[in-house]
Amino acid sequence: MGRRHRVIIWGPGDMGGRALHATLTSPDFDVVGVKVFSPHKHGTDIGELVSLPPAGITATTDKQEILDLEADCVIHTPTTPALLKGADDDVIELLESGKNVVSAASYHNASMANWLTESRPPLDILRTLSKMRVTGAVPGPRERQAITALRWAMRAVDAPPARPIRPLLEAAVGQMMDRAVPRRRSGERLQQACLRGGVSLHGTGLHPGLMVEQVVLRLAGLLDEVREVAFLEVGDLSAAPDGMWGGLSSLGFGTELGAVDSDHAIALAQHFYFDDVLGNVAHELFGAHSREVRVERHVYPVPARVEVAAGGTIIRPGTVGAIHMTYRGYLGDRLFMTNEECWHVGAGNAHLGPDHPDSLAGGHVVRIDGLPGGIEMRNVPDDDAYGGDWSAVTHISVKAMLDVVAAVCAAPAGVVIPDLAPRYRSEAL
Repeated sequence: MGRRHRVIIWGPGDMGGRALHATLTSPDFDVVGVKVFSPHKHGTDIGELVSLPPAGITATTDKQEILDLEADCVIHTPTTPALLKGADDDVIELLESGKNVVSAASYHNASMANWLTESRPPLDILRTLSKMRVTGAVPGPRERQAITALRWAMRAVDAPPARPIRPLLEAAVGQMMDRAVPRRRSGERLQQACLRGGVSLHGTGLHPGLMVEQVVLRLAGLLDEVREVAFLEVGDLSAAPDGMWGGLSSLGFGTELGAVDSDHAIALAQHFYFDDVLGNVAHELFGAHSREVRVERHVYPVPARVEVAAGGTIIRPGTVGAIHMTYRGYLGDRLFMTNEECWHVGAGNAHLGPDHPDSLAGGHVVRIDGLPGGIEMRNVPDDDAYGGDWSAVTHISVKAMLDVVAAVCAAPAGVVIPDLAPRYRSEAL
C-alpha cells in the first residue's frame, strides 16, 4: 500500500476481531474507531478488545460517533442476523458520510435482488417470513411469536374472501413494513449513497468473494464457451465460534430432522450470499443482467452418526449432524450454475456424497462444462494434518477485505466489483 489508510472496524466479533487485530498490527492502517454492539465493550480500549496493548482509542456503541469520524474506509463485519435488522441502512449512512465500505457480510452483487429486497411486493416478503422455520436462540421469543402471528395473518390474507382488498393491503403493508422487518436496500439505493458520499462499496470474503468470483471465473476464462458451472463447498463447523449466526443450534444442528428444510432460517439467509454469486457468474460468463436470473433452493438435513459437543451445542446421533444446501441459477429454463454448501459438525458426521471432496475435513469441488472441454478442480485437505481450525476461514476472509482497501478507496465512486480483465506491469530487470 502506498499510504496508511484510516479505517473503522464495524462489529469486532469473530471476523471483525481478527480484522481489528490485523489492522492494529499492520503498518498500512491507522484504526480511528470501532463500532461495538455489546454494552460491556463500550468504552473499552480497542487494543484490549483483541489482547493487544492499549491503543488510546475506545470502542463505542454510538453510531453517530462513528459517522462523525474522519476515515478512509469501514471494515464492515456484522453478523448475518443483522442483515435482517437494518444493516443496509447503517451502510448507507456510512457511505453518505463519505466513508468507503468493504464488507464480508453482503454487497457481493448489489444489483442482485433477493426475497427481502425492497423491490419485492411487501405481501410476498411477509408470505416468505410466515413460512420461515427457526431453531436455537436466534431469533428470540418475541420474533418467534411474531412469526406465529404472521402465519395466521397471511392465511387470512390469502383466503378467497380477502382477494378484493389485497391491493389495499399491499399498499398499507408497504408503508409500515420497514418498522417491523427492514427490507434489504436495492442496488440503486446503494449506488445513490456511494455517489452522494463520493465513495465506493465492495463485498468480498472467501465465498462469496474469492472462490467463485476470482478462482472459478478465471478458470472459466480458459474455455472458448461455458455451458454450465458447478461449485461445491464442504466444511466442518465444529470449531466455529458460538457467536456465528447465533450458534450452531440456530443453524439447525442438533435439532430434530424435521426442523430443517428449505424454509429454515438458514436456507433463507443464504440467499443473501449465494444469489449474489449466481448473479456474478450470469453477468461475467453469459452477459446477463441480475434481473434475468432466477434462483431455486433445496435444503435438507443429514442425521448425525456420532455425538459431538461443539461450543454450546451437543449433536446427538439421529439429530441434524449435517446440512446440504443447493442454490441453482437459471436464465429462463436454462440451468447455468449450481452452488452447493454442505456443512457438518465433527468428522464423524461428514456427509460425503459421490461428488464430494474425499476428506472428512471438507474442501471444494469445481466443475465447468464447456468447449473445447471441461475443467475440474478439487481442493481436498489432508485429514491427518487438518485440526478443524475455523480461524483459517476467518483469516482468509479478513485478508481478502484488507487487501482491497487501497483499491476500493482509489476507485471511482459507486458499487465496485472485481476486474477480471488481463492487467500487466513492467518486469523489474
